[in-house]
Amino acid sequence: MKWFPVFIVYLDRDVEGKSVTASCADCRIEEALDRVLAGTSLSWSRQGNQVVLRGREARASRPLSALSGIVTDSLTGESVPGAVIILRDSALREPGAAGRWCPANEYGFYALPRLSPGTYMLTVRAIGYENASLPLVVSADRAIRFDVVLRPRDITLEEITVEGERTVIASSGGIARGVYIRSTPSDRNNYLLDGARIYNPSHFGGVLSTFSGETLDDVQVVVGELSPWYGGDVGGILDLSVRQGNLERLAGSAGTGTMGSHVSLEGPLPGGTTFLASFRRSYPDAAIPFLKNGGTPGRLGSYEAIAKLTRRISSGSSVSLCGYAGGDSYTNSVEGAGEELSNDFAWGNRMINLRWLDIASPSTFLYASADYTRYDLRLGQTLAGDPQYRGGISLPSWFTIEDIGVRAGAEHYYDEEHTLRAGVGLTRHRLAGSLSAFATQVAPLEMRSASAWESSVYLQDQWLILPQVTARLGARATSFAGDGGTYSAVDPRFSLLVEAGEQTSLYTSLTAINEFMHPYRNSGLFIYYPGIFWYPPTDQARPSTSLQATLGLEERFGRDDVVGSAEVFYRSMHNLHEFVIDSAAAPRTDLNGAVILGTGTAYGAELSVRKRSGNLAGSLTYSLTWGSQRFAELNAGEPFVPRFDRRHELQIEISWAPDEHLTLGALCVLASHLPQSNPEKITGLRSTGPLSTPDTGYATSSSGRGLEIIDVNGNRIPGFQRLELSVARSLSLWGLPCRVSLRMLNGYGLLDPFVWTLRGSRDIRSKWDIMLEEPALFPLYPLIGLTVRF
Repeated sequence: MKWFPVFIVYLDRDVEGKSVTASCADCRIEEALDRVLAGTSLSWSRQGNQVVLRGREARASRPLSALSGIVTDSLTGESVPGAVIILRDSALREPGAAGRWCPANEYGFYALPRLSPGTYMLTVRAIGYENASLPLVVSADRAIRFDVVLRPRDITLEEITVEGERTVIASSGGIARGVYIRSTPSDRNNYLLDGARIYNPSHFGGVLSTFSGETLDDVQVVVGELSPWYGGDVGGILDLSVRQGNLERLAGSAGTGTMGSHVSLEGPLPGGTTFLASFRRSYPDAAIPFLKNGGTPGRLGSYEAIAKLTRRISSGSSVSLCGYAGGDSYTNSVEGAGEELSNDFAWGNRMINLRWLDIASPSTFLYASADYTRYDLRLGQTLAGDPQYRGGISLPSWFTIEDIGVRAGAEHYYDEEHTLRAGVGLTRHRLAGSLSAFATQVAPLEMRSASAWESSVYLQDQWLILPQVTARLGARATSFAGDGGTYSAVDPRFSLLVEAGEQTSLYTSLTAINEFMHPYRNSGLFIYYPGIFWYPPTDQARPSTSLQATLGLEERFGRDDVVGSAEVFYRSMHNLHEFVIDSAAAPRTDLNGAVILGTGTAYGAELSVRKRSGNLAGSLTYSLTWGSQRFAELNAGEPFVPRFDRRHELQIEISWAPDEHLTLGALCVLASHLPQSNPEKITGLRSTGPLSTPDTGYATSSSGRGLEIIDVNGNRIPGFQRLELSVARSLSLWGLPCRVSLRMLNGYGLLDPFVWTLRGSRDIRSKWDIMLEEPALFPLYPLIGLTVRF
């Protein structure tokens, strides 16, 4: 090391008692190493600026062993996904000494194959748990199964926030009011519950949490690097896992308040089985009569039920059955322009999932599942008061999509440098519907029992290139066969993680995505709530594609409780879908004729600081995003800013527990308006005149006038401000632990997500027009709740 710019790494036991004599003049490092090690039992290998010495004879003479196990919670018996396992030789006393490590997968399983016999120190770390350090003896004659139980330590997180992993290393905030990920709307995200897709999970536009926090075990919010087992949507991934239920004792909670009520129960059953059941009913419209003086208020409500059974077949095998049912309803009536419009909406999801997990060997983990998902939407509109339609005109719409899928996969820890993961999946999509021109804002559409088959296969190698450098190389191949044809694609996935020090990490990723099932999105009434329907690809509506690159830095402080990160990204999108129609032409019954294809880009940066545990916890996140779309048929082919763009967004979350009985919290979200520009440029009008109707959702034409294109940003997403203040007090009632809470919150559409204006239309095909106004910001509204745990 004096004469060459390298570091030499070796174990004391490999060089103990050895002495060498060697000389070399003006030679390369390779020749010098060969001369020094000649006649010894050592070999060398070059890894970057390090030279690693290993004992050849000793390694060859001693058979290797393997270590594997599952990390669980000491109180509930639940698995702890994402725990970090570090194994060091007990002779290496220094805390930073080199060793083997691996993360536990999403089921809490870990494996360290090809271990030399010896005495080690095993350390396991996870957010929200006390570190565990345990001595371990590895024998040569057998593989070792070593399960680790972690003891929770105090961690303060408000119910409005769900912590998860955004990329390999960066965490995210909670799920509220939909998730707009880097200039993509919330319905372009893929929502997974225990591996099964949920098409429209939001309640009241996201004012209430999407799923009950009582049931969730882990939440992965992925916006940058996408692993190959994810696919299908050009937005982000929200992967939620349902808890297995308490293995130790019967427990539960029940609560009520001004916004809703909930109850949950969990515990052990005979035969190594656990159960969990939760039900929540929300009724935010209960306070509407007290807050509105005029007009007919909307009536809305939602419910949600989740249940899960888990049977442990053996110490390394289990099977679980999970079910979900949720639904929303909304009714209201509005008058204007001498007419009256009545609305009656309902939509909901159903899901059931059967999953099997098995530790096939000390280095191989298997999983398989079968699931059924259904999404239903019913929209009823009745227009009265028009003399042409005695008794009124009804404009009903309905849509249903059903998925039946099977998946299987394996994770194999090949050696200390390579972890392989592969899997296959097959899903049958079945959809049908009848949608009025009111619902689509384009044309009536009939969808009769269309079906499609989607098959996929993926492979990934997690490669430890150097002790501080990890790469993930993978790809996902998908084939989609439906009535509109067969489409295939291969999506490469790549990421690189560099540990620049004990507390510093650098990462980058490149992700390709092909989207086959498209959510309908147009500038009409339902631009962000609820999602109306999904449709398969055709020659006119080709699959959308996305390619995203990210580069980031993360710095950890203390015991990894405080994390700061900075990330930049760039996303390119092709075959984006929009819809236009000439309202003077014959009415269309096929949306394919109204589809136009375009391109888009989104780029920006995100800065965040997060304190994830302790009496004071919280996060500060700022994101800056530029989005642009281009369609040849719109805006004379010039790019324009998409309506779901959020140029600036600042989110602050704080939770403080001054003592064990009191918790104070605050959430503030500030998102800027869409950047303003020339209205003619935004609307994309090619000419002006009396028939110009940019807010109707149609294009118009007349003799002697050029075609006028719809205003694709006629209902731009407004700036969003949200403030929540909360205080919670723990106490005891009838010998049971209780929690009383007061939350003061505001937000758009808190009690009535739709604000309507009914007015006459100048469009020559329509007698009336409905417009969704920008909702006003409600004042701070109190929510009082009581939760009892038993």
